[in-house]
This record gives sequence, C-alpha cells and structure tokens, in this order.
Amino acid sequence: MEFADYRRYSFGDDPRSLDWSAYLRLGKLFLKIYETEQHIPVRILLDRSESMAFGDEGESKFLYAQRLAATFAYLALLHLDTTAVIPFADRLKKPLVVSGGRDRLWPVLQFVGEQSCGGTTDLFASVKEFMSSFSTRGIAILISDFFDEAGCERAVEMLRSAGHDFVLLQIHSAEEQHPIAAGELILEDAETGAQRTVECSPQSTALYERRFQEFSARLRRLAIRNGGRYARAVTNIAYQEFVLRSLRGGQVLA
Repeated sequence: MEFADYRRYSFGDDPRSLDWSAYLRLGKLFLKIYETEQHIPVRILLDRSESMAFGDEGESKFLYAQRLAATFAYLALLHLDTTAVIPFADRLKKPLVVSGGRDRLWPVLQFVGEQSCGGTTDLFASVKEFMSSFSTRGIAILISDFFDEAGCERAVEMLRSAGHDFVLLQIHSAEEQHPIAAGELILEDAETGAQRTVECSPQSTALYERRFQEFSARLRRLAIRNGGRYARAVTNIAYQEFVLRSLRGGQVLA
C-alpha cells in the first residue's frame, strides 16, 4: 500500500483512514487514499534447443541467453514480482518459480546454470504447454533464435489470445547474420542432422544476409502486430550493454 492523495471525509467512510494530524491543523476531516502496487508474474521462456549451442569464439547463443534470463529474473525480483524460468525445446522442462525479492536470485542462477542444449525446436507445442501450466495473465519473455518461424507465428497468436504481455527476444551470433565461410560447404542442421551442399560465393552470401534481415523483420512485425514487443541481441555485443539499451527503449521491460 502506497499513499496517493487526500479527499474529504464522507459519511460511511472507514474512519481508520482519517488523517488526525490534518484535523488538528485544519479542523476538517480528510481521508488518506492509498494505492495497492500490482505485482505482475514474469515468465521467462528459455530456448535450450540444439541450435542455441552455436556461437562465436566460445560465446554460444545459449550462454548469452542464460545471462539474459538471469538478468531479467533479477529485475523482476527487484519489483517483488513472482518470476518463473521455463526452459524448452520441443516441450517444456520443469520450470523454476520464485518470489520474495532479490534474495531469491541465487536459486535462479543455480537453475539457469544447470541447463544445457538438446533437442529440436517446437515453439507452438512449448507455448501450448506453457499456457496450460501458467493460465494467469502476465509478462512472457520468449528468448530464442526462433528457427521455427511457422511455430512461432502460432505461438504468438496463442499468447495474444490469452492476454499475455509478451516479448520476442531474438538471439543470434554475428556469423549467423554475416557468414564468413567461402567455397563449397556441407552444412548440417544442428537439430535434425540433415545435410545440404552449398556454394558460398559473394553473391550467395549477400543474398543470405538479405534473407536473414527479412527473417528478423518478420519476427518484429509479428510481435508488434499482435500487441507485443521485439528486441534483437547479437552475441558479440556485451549483454550488459544490450540490457541497458533495451531497458531505456522499453523493448523488453517497460
């Protein structure tokens, strides 16, 4: 309860809220008006699928995502919000739910640090399972590389229909945006094992970079169109810098 304002006393008002010091000064009865601070549950969905293990110079997307998940959990706990960290790939793993302020951060750090990558990405199935376990409305921060675009679209529509305030937080490496390999390559899907032979020329690389930018732009439009927010983090930028910039711009936590 936080003090908000005064108003004149009317017959039938609760006398326990009378400000007697104001009565002694002014000879009139005033009530103190209070507001109850609302605590909103914050749910952080952390993509732990195999594709998140990729990264530049030892900084995997998953390590970056773990740091962001811990940071946003800490910020939520500062506001005494109930916080859940929910790892997922093709389905949810057992979540961690904590509340009670920043003193509860240590269990979050332990839990996040114990997670590892594995499995394929199924955003729709994971969000559907999330909806059945967390039915009350709140803030959902979805941290992923979103390499399941069709599933993402259906997942976002579910979050919107349920009234959640959601954020799509796209994580990618610098090389995923600007590949440096050249020549004939055999590429293997990290999640399915499927292989494809490709020729990396300057022209094909430029085309790939345009397609990647279009992919990110579609994610942003998807979030905004459904009333959510979108932010993009690149692993070669310090996560502290990303957090400060995104907070200032209201991209993640308004």
